[in-house]
Amino acid sequence: MANKTDKKFLFEAKLNWLSEDRGIVLAHSVNGPVYVSTPTQFGGSGKDWSPEHLFLGAVSSCYMSTFLAFAKKNKFSFTHLECNVIGEVELVEGRYKFTQINVYPSIYIADESMRETANELVLKTQHYCLISNSINANIIYHTQVKTEHHPQHTFRERTEDNALSGV
Repeated sequence: MANKTDKKFLFEAKLNWLSEDRGIVLAHSVNGPVYVSTPTQFGGSGKDWSPEHLFLGAVSSCYMSTFLAFAKKNKFSFTHLECNVIGEVELVEGRYKFTQINVYPSIYIADESMRETANELVLKTQHYCLISNSINANIIYHTQVKTEHHPQHTFRERTEDNALSGV
C-alpha cells in the first residue's frame, strides 16, 4: 500500500488484439477485462468501449475517487454522486485531439447546512484530480450541489429502461 510520502506510482494495463477492430484490456489486481473497439465516428463497429469513452470514463471516475477521498478525510456525508462527461474532439494542426471536456458532477446532500462544505470539497476535487491535471484539453466544470433526493434508478437501469422503450 502506498503512503503519503511516495512520490512515484506505476500503473500498467495490457491490450491483446482479438480480431478486426476489437481488443481486450487487462490489468493485474483488477476485476474483469474491458473490451475495446474503434468508435463508429472513426469507422469502427462501436460496440465496445472506445479509447475515447475510456478517456472520458477516466475523467469522471477520477473526479469520483478524488471527491470520495476528500469526503472521507473531512468526514463529510453525502447521499449520491453522479458525473457526466462530454468531450469534444477536433482536427487541430492535422491531428485529432480532445479540445474541450465538460464535466457535469452532481453532488446530492441531505440538507442545506452541508452546502458550504460540499462546495469546498468540490473545489479541492477540481484542483487535485490526477486525470484532469494530466490533460491538455480545456476542462470546464459544471458542478451542481443539490439538496433534493437523487434519482432512484442507477445509470444502468435508466439505460436498460431507455433501450426497452426505444429511446
